[in-house]
Amino acid sequence: MRRRSNALEALVAGLRGCPADTADWRAVIALANRTLLTPDLFSSLLRAGQIGRLPRDVRKYLRFVHGCNRERNLRLRAQLHEAVAALNRRGIVPLLLKGAIPLFLSPTGRVPSRMTSDLDLAVEPAEQTVAKACLEELGYVEIAGARGMLRQQDVGVLELRPSSGSGFEPPKLVRRNGLRVNIPPVRSRALHWIVHDLLKEGDYWRGRIDLRHLHDLARLAESEDVDWTALRASLADPGARNALDTQLLALQHFFGTSIPAKCARRPMVRFQHWRRVFTATHPVIGAPLRLAGNLTWGTWRFSRADSLARRGSVDLARRIARKLSNPGTKI
Repeated sequence: MRRRSNALEALVAGLRGCPADTADWRAVIALANRTLLTPDLFSSLLRAGQIGRLPRDVRKYLRFVHGCNRERNLRLRAQLHEAVAALNRRGIVPLLLKGAIPLFLSPTGRVPSRMTSDLDLAVEPAEQTVAKACLEELGYVEIAGARGMLRQQDVGVLELRPSSGSGFEPPKLVRRNGLRVNIPPVRSRALHWIVHDLLKEGDYWRGRIDLRHLHDLARLAESEDVDWTALRASLADPGARNALDTQLLALQHFFGTSIPAKCARRPMVRFQHWRRVFTATHPVIGAPLRLAGNLTWGTWRFSRADSLARRGSVDLARRIARKLSNPGTKI
């Protein structure tokens, strides 16, 4: 249990550019690999001028993974540019989401170190049919039984979705190398990650932390100066605000992000934050807390899954069970 706690502390310290002198690097790398943060760990230590403090074999491994990820991200960016160019020729300006944004905005000779699993684009609902046909002309085919489109020669899935039209401000039109895309405002990008993890994926109830997305939020707050007070004020639902405050406490706890003092005032928020950190650092003795959270989330999902329930209760139960049994990259 203590080894897991030490590995998490050392990984976070490395992401902040301060490697721990007594770290168990085998455990740190295992956790970095699981949370998809290995390239970010290398680039953070390199930017801080601290990579030389690591053992030689650790430096070599991190450099190798970082290099492989760089090549993959270069291919992903080329794939993204090709798709955007094809859509632009049809008069469609896609809205970029999540990892596609830093890929598109990065300078020509550089790519972000973030590991990106797929490319997320959104178009207006009225444009979706034309956009899908446009991508099919490029050779994309839909993935059976899952969201997204793919081609055999690519390294990532491309997911095309309808734009919801929600946001604090209109997206910003960005032109790069003859391509046109829309970029969501920074508050919308931050809220998207928080809602996806804590509410859609159930991390708020299940007591889990997506450390990669938390790191994304920390980097976003550093570079874009997110107005957390305005973001909190925009949420009228108490449950959503509790989830936001819980994530902000995690941001402060792990990455030292400056957050509004009022985030920590409610006892429920402080308890949820403690529970998430405790189960992340003590997975064995924290298992009952996580089990209780999983049962709560599963019940909540079952009671609100009207669209899924139409497929049958057995299918719905199978989906919930699959979610509960697959920790993925969470801690």
